[in-house]
Amino acid sequence: MLDWIFEGIVTWISSVVSDMMDAVSGLFLQALGTDMTAMEEYFPFVSKAFTVMQYTAWALLFLITVWQLFRVFGGPVTEAENPWVLLGRSALFAFLIGYAKPIFLLTLKIATAPYTALMDIQMTAEDFTFAGIEQALQNGLTSLIATISVVGLLLLTILEIALGWNYFKLLLETVERYIVVGVLCYTSPLAFSMGASKASTPVFRSWCRMVGSQLLLLVMNVWFLRGFSTSVGQYIGTGGALSNGNGNVFLWLFCAVAFLKTAQKFDSYLAAMGLNVAQTGSGMGMELLMAARVITGVAGGARSAGSVFRGGSAATGTGAAASGFAAGFANRFKGNSYVRDAVVDGGTRMGAGGTIGFVGRAFGGMAARNGATLTGESISSVASRTPNVSGSIGGDIANRSLGNYMPHMKGMNLSDTQITGGHISTKAIGADGKETAVEMFNASQFEKPDGPHAVVNASDGSQWYQMASGSGAGAFYDAPVFSGNSAEAAQVAAAFPDADGATLRTVGDGVIEASSDGGVSRWYNSAYYDEPDAPHSTIQAANGVEWYAMQQHAETPPFEAGDAADGYNRAQFQSFMPGYEQPVTSVDGSGRMDGHFEVRHENGSGTMFYDTAQYAPPRGDYQVYEDVHGSQWYAVHGEAAVERKPVYENGKPVYDGDNVRTVSTETVRYKSTPSRYGEPKSRNQTEIKSPRRRR
Repeated sequence: MLDWIFEGIVTWISSVVSDMMDAVSGLFLQALGTDMTAMEEYFPFVSKAFTVMQYTAWALLFLITVWQLFRVFGGPVTEAENPWVLLGRSALFAFLIGYAKPIFLLTLKIATAPYTALMDIQMTAEDFTFAGIEQALQNGLTSLIATISVVGLLLLTILEIALGWNYFKLLLETVERYIVVGVLCYTSPLAFSMGASKASTPVFRSWCRMVGSQLLLLVMNVWFLRGFSTSVGQYIGTGGALSNGNGNVFLWLFCAVAFLKTAQKFDSYLAAMGLNVAQTGSGMGMELLMAARVITGVAGGARSAGSVFRGGSAATGTGAAASGFAAGFANRFKGNSYVRDAVVDGGTRMGAGGTIGFVGRAFGGMAARNGATLTGESISSVASRTPNVSGSIGGDIANRSLGNYMPHMKGMNLSDTQITGGHISTKAIGADGKETAVEMFNASQFEKPDGPHAVVNASDGSQWYQMASGSGAGAFYDAPVFSGNSAEAAQVAAAFPDADGATLRTVGDGVIEASSDGGVSRWYNSAYYDEPDAPHSTIQAANGVEWYAMQQHAETPPFEAGDAADGYNRAQFQSFMPGYEQPVTSVDGSGRMDGHFEVRHENGSGTMFYDTAQYAPPRGDYQVYEDVHGSQWYAVHGEAAVERKPVYENGKPVYDGDNVRTVSTETVRYKSTPSRYGEPKSRNQTEIKSPRRRR
């Protein structure tokens, strides 16, 4: 019974180890290549802080150069360098600091060739999963031990744990080597700052040797990991046998573990040959054991952990203080803060004060004058504040940088940009040459504008009211162009969340035709058109722009013409307007396409019906009726009358003597006729009216 229980435990442990190995197999080499994608996306701060490293490097280079020039005054006693050579080298390395990252990335591309070549080698032995390794080891042990006993199972567990442990240690070292390359990349400006003076040049040379050595290790990661993968696949296929008839599970296992240990120590071998490599992996295994120990301690009970933390209350306070300092430091030194401080007018500084701050802002001003741009974070430090402490940013750097804060403005040709607390103004010239004045107001500092506006999002997540004027203003309010295809349902829902499944078709500038089960109506962009008098509702687009959705016109039945159709028309009318109870003798539908029709009664009177969506309320007495479709109609009653009309023959009036011959005709006389609503009027381009600031 105990043997069976022990066998189950061993089988479970073996499957867990193999599953863990299988889960991480193949992930590292694909993700950690010879580019900095993983470094930048997992640690976005290093990319943001690269500009700070550049300014720090320029400051160090400046200080080293000044110190070496000062030593010239000491003459031969100080063994000073030639000042002209020193200045030339300083200028060269100042230029290299500016292009430190492209230079490093170019070096990485050199390592890409062997890395990719090793990755592209096809090996069928790699087509395996670690999930089968425990069964292969058990089969190998069974061939050596007649009966797989408890001793054999214990040996199997020890062997597989040893294999998995060394495999994970190699993976950890692989990641650590990649991180070292990333650190060398994003701190490369500091290395270039050491190249100006002969006294500091050895530091730069050592850095160059370390870069070369680490790139070699990066390539060797592929060699070792793929070599181990093919070894496992080969063992599963052959059981550890060799072509000479020798070999077994123990020989293969010892070779595999030795191969993994050699891979882990390869940086030490390179260092012994004189290459400058970072010693990695020495303590990561112990850190894993420590983590496991902590987990075990937590599982053992909270009381023991509580006793540890009760004894470290002072340390907790210190840690909190350190954390607060680190948080304050990170918030203080934003990306390219010295460039920001060099161009902002007024406001509070983001960078350091004193000599370092002065040097930083001096270099920041040089960078700004030579095409540098401000990050969205730096612009946010001005735009998100109130005007009394924000300061302002203007000029060419504001034109170049606004797209980093307002993503929808990226790529536009901007001029006269002014950025201050809660308010941004600029002029944009579109591809068609039309110029537009654009004003943006922070939604947290300003009330909603009365006029047309869009709602845009900045890179820091804040919302802004955007208003535009000028010949190209429509481009800042437009919705996407729709073709009326039902396949555009997702785009319609994204642009108009309240469209309720309507199909849209763009029929003009600022005009959309909306089709739904209820019929067809037109929507008018409030940035292009004044609010219409006709009945309408207001629909808000996803970008905050309001559209006037006109009420759909009523639809009348197809009434027939002629006296023979009176019975048919009466039946059509009664089913169409069930609430109208007065008997009808005939229906005149000749004006139905214009939104009106007439019915006659037995006493000769009549009633004219007008669509309320197309006509204004008439003067005088009228009633409102609702048809079967839910549309409403004005009903204007008229009295019977007789009208004398001239008689025409061949288009000419007929005369009886000196008088025109007339004939009496029964008709209906109406006291009033409603006026028809006009189309929405185009909005006049007026100056932007700034919204009120919140109190």
